[in-house]
Amino acid sequence: MVKKKIIENPFYGLNEKKVKWVYESTWNYTAKFDLKEDFLKSSVIFLELEGLDTIADIYLNGELLDSVKNMFRSYKYSVKSKLKKTSNNLTLFFHSPTEFAKDMIDKYDMKLNTGEENRAFPGVPYLRKAQYSFGWDWGPILPDIGIWKDVKLTAMNTPKIESIYVFQDFKYDQNTNEINSVNLNINIEIESVFDNISNQDMDLLCILKDPHGKSIQKEKTVNSLKEGIQFKIDNPKLWWTHDLGLQNLYNLTIQLRNNEILDEYQQKIGLRDLKLIRNSDKWGKSFYFQLNGIPIFAKGANWIPVDSFIPRGKRAGLYEMNLHFAKEANMNMIRVWGGGIYEDELFYQICNKLGILVWQDFPFACAIYPIHDEFYENIQQEFKDNIKRLRNHPSLALWCGNNEIEYLWNFLKVSAGITDEEIEKNYKKGYVKIFENMLPRTLEKLDPNRPFWPSSPSNGHCGMSLGTINSNSPDEGDSHYWSVWHGGKPFRAYRRFNSRFMSEFGFESFPSLKTISSFCPKDQYYINSPIMENHQKNDAGNDLIMRYIKRRYNVPKDFRKQVILSQITQAEAVEYGVKYWRSQTANFHCMGSLYWQLNDCWPVASWSSIDYYGRWKALHYLAKRFYQPIIVEVYVTTKKIEFALINDSLVSYDVILQLNILNSGGQIVKRSNSGYELNAMESKKGDLVEIKDLASSMDLKNDCIVFYTLMNKNTKNIIYRGFKLFDSPNSFHLKDPHLKFHIYETSDNETENCKLNIQITSENISLYTFIESDIVDFIASDNFFAMEPNELRKIEIRITKNKNFSKKYTSNEIKESFRVNSLYDLLT
Repeated sequence: MVKKKIIENPFYGLNEKKVKWVYESTWNYTAKFDLKEDFLKSSVIFLELEGLDTIADIYLNGELLDSVKNMFRSYKYSVKSKLKKTSNNLTLFFHSPTEFAKDMIDKYDMKLNTGEENRAFPGVPYLRKAQYSFGWDWGPILPDIGIWKDVKLTAMNTPKIESIYVFQDFKYDQNTNEINSVNLNINIEIESVFDNISNQDMDLLCILKDPHGKSIQKEKTVNSLKEGIQFKIDNPKLWWTHDLGLQNLYNLTIQLRNNEILDEYQQKIGLRDLKLIRNSDKWGKSFYFQLNGIPIFAKGANWIPVDSFIPRGKRAGLYEMNLHFAKEANMNMIRVWGGGIYEDELFYQICNKLGILVWQDFPFACAIYPIHDEFYENIQQEFKDNIKRLRNHPSLALWCGNNEIEYLWNFLKVSAGITDEEIEKNYKKGYVKIFENMLPRTLEKLDPNRPFWPSSPSNGHCGMSLGTINSNSPDEGDSHYWSVWHGGKPFRAYRRFNSRFMSEFGFESFPSLKTISSFCPKDQYYINSPIMENHQKNDAGNDLIMRYIKRRYNVPKDFRKQVILSQITQAEAVEYGVKYWRSQTANFHCMGSLYWQLNDCWPVASWSSIDYYGRWKALHYLAKRFYQPIIVEVYVTTKKIEFALINDSLVSYDVILQLNILNSGGQIVKRSNSGYELNAMESKKGDLVEIKDLASSMDLKNDCIVFYTLMNKNTKNIIYRGFKLFDSPNSFHLKDPHLKFHIYETSDNETENCKLNIQITSENISLYTFIESDIVDFIASDNFFAMEPNELRKIEIRITKNKNFSKKYTSNEIKESFRVNSLYDLLT
């Protein structure tokens, strides 16, 4: 509709508010088609609808086939008797989702809504539709309506392979604790046109080809609609996350034959043993993932749908872009949040190749759900469809029942107006039925290889104690922590919440000025302008961003500088939390950090580290650093400096930790060098550096800064470096760093995939040194980094696209567009 100019771009300005009529209307989709005689002679003909969003009546040649109410399901109908050779007519009649929600409230006399009740539509939980589309605290109210996946007619004359499931059973060497073999049980379901398949003289050929092309195969006679083929693989080539090893994928081909190939099924599978480890310990219970016998610290972010209009986002390449950027920032896990969708097949295929694990929420979030039988039957089939679709992906690490329903129960019941104890009891029974009975039982049948977790956050089970227990305990299960940001607490509050696995926390910032320019005219370039407020969906979010900035910086009047400072503040907040939790990995105390959020579904002020157009915020550059396998965490007081060295890799290193304390003029006032043997998968405390003597003679908060560098003792290569102030940055006497830079190489004269190299020097201390260009988008090898006096830094620039796609720029124009600035420039 945007392309045809029926509506204006809903992402621009206040246009979001002008398109209500679209989702409040009914829509007809009609296809007229003819069919060939040979096709009509087929034994069976199916009409397959893989995705209808959401409330739709399906008519074929004037006959009502079905009325459907679930965008997450696929539908399949036998329609041979209803078809003709010419003038067939398929009509899909879509009803308004918002009107349906109102009707359900009237029918059941219960105003179920989401935790986003102040900005989202009431009645949304009655719909099996992506909840974010009705508005969230980062997303617009744009509930799309229509066909969002393929619609097709398929003919069937012979049996077909309906689905497969590869069950993996691993055997470990008792001495080395390494996997030495895996038994595969390949379960095959067949769809048949025959009443009795055993007398059809058919067999199955199963071919398994390893990553190097070596094949093994087995045959089996078909006697029933469910068959199994077993393999034993010695010394399997395992699938690993990208930070631990190779993403080995086997090609599995299954042929159904009867003197000829009747059907063929192909799937890439990864052989990996993944467990969720929950052992009792002195704190409570552990919560961590173990991959092929190796405990892993989950490093990553939460994922929301790639676009308010999902098929458009897929066509635009947003899956590839965002997931590659996640890997580039050293992430090994992505949590698919429950207010979105079961993701597209492409999402999991990319994660398989990139070596990124997926925490998959079922699409339930921040709401109490209906308790009538029709709803249960609808979601039961939804579960089966999607579990069977996704269960063979090696990247899929965990199924999680929902987002925050267990944790927010008491708030949600008030929001829904549930005050009667008996009514609440019925809804509690409904919760237990879905998330502690239906889901685990369905998974036990269809995907027993994979762990299930009932809610996030959760301790693992609540039963009818729902709403009376602490479901967000730091001592067991996973945690969400929002006291920093929503609660207004300072960053140091992160250190007082020692989570076992931090699956959600975050901090907001504005997107880049280029992105703001895509939705906001320059005359509204101020924080509380109507358009800037409309592109901020968290209540008072823009004001909260500014309040946090004011705690740390003297806020400039210039809008551009405010935008960049918001990103720096966001990056500082998340870095503070992540590095602390990574320092707590000893004895598996904390084993995961997934910040909120990776991406955006439209251009907006939000918690994302990558904005809608793929532009990296400061947070994403810092994530690339704080998620690298080996880091140093530093904690300073006016008496001492504490260090923690963290190594998540499988390699041990001899390292040297070098510390320089500088005054604001750049002179070194104290230094230390310490050597350590840093073992694989180890977190250890470094030597304490006492600074009482320095504190008595200097103003540490205003005049001192700590620079630290971790170096490989043997190669002298820098592994990690950073800085730490003794107080907030506005206390430090920052001087003009007198930055100079030179762009000394370009790959070609084209902007696409163009590469530049920038050499930067700093005369004085430079904090959050950042590189900008007004005319091109780019990814830097590093950005928003600190520099010591007289330091030289070489940065590679990978240009991704022009800001103005209709214009070509010369190499010189591109090079001249670049600027290098720092925190000093933002504050003066």
